[in-house]
Amino acid sequence: MMEINKILHLFSLLIIYFFSGYFFERKETEIICFLFFLCFALTFLMSKKLSVKEILFFGIAFRLILLFTYPWLSDDFYRFIWDGLVIGENINPYEYTPSELLKNREVLGTKKIYGELYGKMSNLNSTNYSPYPPINQFLFFLSTSFKKDIFFSLISMRLLIILSDTLNFFIGCRILKKLKFKEEKILWYFLNPLVIIELTGNLHFEGFMLTFFGFGILLFLENKKLFALFPLAFSVGTKLITIIIIPFFINYENRKENLKMIILLLGLLFCMFYFPIGINNLPNFYNTVKLWFSNLEFNGSVYYIIRHLGYKIKGYNIIKSVGFITPFLTTIIMFYLLLIKNNQKIKIILENMFLLLCFFYMISMVVHPWYIITILYLGLFTKYNFQIIWSAMIFLTYFAYKNYNVEENFYLIGLEYIVVFGFFIYDFFNREKIKAFSKKRSLL
Repeated sequence: MMEINKILHLFSLLIIYFFSGYFFERKETEIICFLFFLCFALTFLMSKKLSVKEILFFGIAFRLILLFTYPWLSDDFYRFIWDGLVIGENINPYEYTPSELLKNREVLGTKKIYGELYGKMSNLNSTNYSPYPPINQFLFFLSTSFKKDIFFSLISMRLLIILSDTLNFFIGCRILKKLKFKEEKILWYFLNPLVIIELTGNLHFEGFMLTFFGFGILLFLENKKLFALFPLAFSVGTKLITIIIIPFFINYENRKENLKMIILLLGLLFCMFYFPIGINNLPNFYNTVKLWFSNLEFNGSVYYIIRHLGYKIKGYNIIKSVGFITPFLTTIIMFYLLLIKNNQKIKIILENMFLLLCFFYMISMVVHPWYIITILYLGLFTKYNFQIIWSAMIFLTYFAYKNYNVEENFYLIGLEYIVVFGFFIYDFFNREKIKAFSKKRSLL
């Protein structure tokens, strides 16, 4: 029997998620943030009291309560539905922008839904080629193939996302068990308000990427390394970010096996991207992805300091020249972790992947709240905890949408990163002390 206080927590959180999803808009930042932090506080209070089965039950209940709501913090889903529908019309979403297609009525026909979707898209989505990789495009198509209707499509997407998150729960528990961590750690993914709101609520597809990536980790743990590359490649085909951490799996044992893995991985990625996108459309896809790295800025930490110094020294925004630095520095750190660090044990591999992703986002120009869900999931398989604090603090970025124009509050961004960096430093050095103590004990 479930204890009465657990039932009260369950109903309290169900009510909060219900009101968050059905009654408020993004511009109502104060009440949205208040409800989010209230969810986080209640989740923290019951975090040590729930069994694995209760975590599963609560997590599915919180997601299902949001099944019929429109996303209230993001309008990206309109582009998701658009891409799915145009694929259904045998049109390549990497070949035309929505604005180009809308001008060509002969291609789209006279369907009213396209005009409705276009009118609700952001300018960024409507004037650029699709930046979403092929596996993600297939999921968009799957969600829109049953009925050409916005509401029906978003419910279909949501059911797929809930399914993927449920798989993430079971896969995550298996990995935790194999790594000899407590399975209850999955709570900080499956019951995390950020994960529930950004994936189920706002229909972001990071959860599907993690399903593939987590399955790849599981196969790797079971010593099925070549088979592991298939879901790992699918994770890149869903969201590109995992491409920077997959090399840690390859740098594992002998060179002959490494060569096989590299050839297989490159072959899979080639087939996954080249054929769906098409050789003529590869520049469109590349330039759109590049736009996210070199022209946009949101919730940066180190980058904003560099930008400020640029204004002071150069007198203008140096974003164009800084844009390439993030992938450049990330590559250097990746090679350092690959070549210098000991990557023979799976726990070290997962920890190095986690640290590289943390570094990447800490120097990135754009860090939307749902981006760090990948860090949150990977962090389950390490001894770090600061990412849980980050998953709470990053929600403060929604204060940027308080007015019609996006205006970031740099005091809140400063608060976010002071807290995050503070907990990271504490986590890092506290862990180093534990390692040093363990080494001393082993010498006695």
